[in-house]
Amino acid sequence: MHADAPSTTPYDVVVLGGGPAGAATALASKRRHPAVRVALVEKTDYAAWRIGETLPPSAEPRLRALGVWEAFLDLSPAPSYGTRAAWGSAAPYDHEFLFSRHGRGWHVDRRRFDAMLVAEARRAGAEIFSRTTADSWHRRDDAWRMTLTPLNAAARSITARVVVDATGRRSAFAIAQGARHRTCDQLVAAVVVLPSDPATPPPETYTWVEACRDGWWYTAPLPDGRLAASFVTDASVLRERAWRAADDWIGLSADVPHTSARIAGRISRGASLPPRLFPAASQRLDPCAGDGWLAVGDAATTFDPLSARGVTSALRGGLNASIAIGRYLAGDARALAWCAAVVAADYDEYLDQRAASYAMEQRWPGSPFWRSRHELITLDPNRRLRRSPLRRAAEGAASGRWSADELNRLADICRHPLPARAIVRRFRSASERRRSDRHIVLALQDLIEHGVLLDADRP
Repeated sequence: MHADAPSTTPYDVVVLGGGPAGAATALASKRRHPAVRVALVEKTDYAAWRIGETLPPSAEPRLRALGVWEAFLDLSPAPSYGTRAAWGSAAPYDHEFLFSRHGRGWHVDRRRFDAMLVAEARRAGAEIFSRTTADSWHRRDDAWRMTLTPLNAAARSITARVVVDATGRRSAFAIAQGARHRTCDQLVAAVVVLPSDPATPPPETYTWVEACRDGWWYTAPLPDGRLAASFVTDASVLRERAWRAADDWIGLSADVPHTSARIAGRISRGASLPPRLFPAASQRLDPCAGDGWLAVGDAATTFDPLSARGVTSALRGGLNASIAIGRYLAGDARALAWCAAVVAADYDEYLDQRAASYAMEQRWPGSPFWRSRHELITLDPNRRLRRSPLRRAAEGAASGRWSADELNRLADICRHPLPARAIVRRFRSASERRRSDRHIVLALQDLIEHGVLLDADRP
């Protein structure tokens, strides 16, 4: 092995990104393996507002597993006792957290929440490099060489046996290693934080969700009395409608009466932030791990905000990553791949839940937004299919679940005409990755739509 320069600092693990997933990975790695040297690199100082302010009850066991439950309560989060939704009907209904195992969820200030997790990682022994970027990296002799550049300070060189990509949706490190995003939709959220109003009573502790023709609205109280309000839709919708000015954004809520009533008393006081656009598409990184690296949190998978699982999934991912890292450092070469397989299986389960949630709303069958989210099984199981000799499967098909290689392996089964039910059976028995019959049928429908598979009984 080549000797490093004296100025190079060696680490076992370097985590790129100090959001919930990165902080949880660093914290859990130190708690599980105190002798492991861990560094966390975060480009911000947590001064800017961060989206993702509601935690469901399932966050509590993750926070307890990380050993930060008391530190979390010290943030004075506001309790959330459920979600109130006008979804599938104009009449609202309640989903009570009180009947869940953990009793309640929470509304948090994400800046303080994320900073708390990083502070706990520091207390556990991780070295924290804030306002710092990782500018270059390369792998040599089973280790990563990396340059860190702090704001207003000299660059420094480090090495790491494992790099954890927690850079969020950009997945900056993983993309540089050749990974790709498999994206299901083009969902975005136009968000405004409305100020508190001393003249009106405090808002309900419920999170409100209300569907409309071109998407849906989400409102949630913050611990300081402000209200976060989001219009969630496809990017193509906002390209055709005005939304950047406050009045235009307010106008978008004209057909959501419950949301309009909730925000009306605050609009006259103005917004503490102008409308801001945040990406909200569901996507999965493929692969989620490689030679000496793995991705966690939003760098690995992102979720529709309707699922309210972004932060809890990030915490769980950090806990799982710490297990995989410990095994990898102890000599288990398959440990990082195990972690990636867990991520992929969890994402498939999420996509099924997402499809079921959107299927509940059928009031606007002509709306492109809703039509694109209704995964309907239309394929006759006895229909015989054959592969087109002229077409190959495209990347990003089949709702982001499948790679082009997987889709082409599925299509290859049809080099000779077969009924759909036989294709499903053959693919399921030959595939290493577990796929449900429903997933395979939806992929077949996608291949038919794109002309990769043809009707074998038609000329």
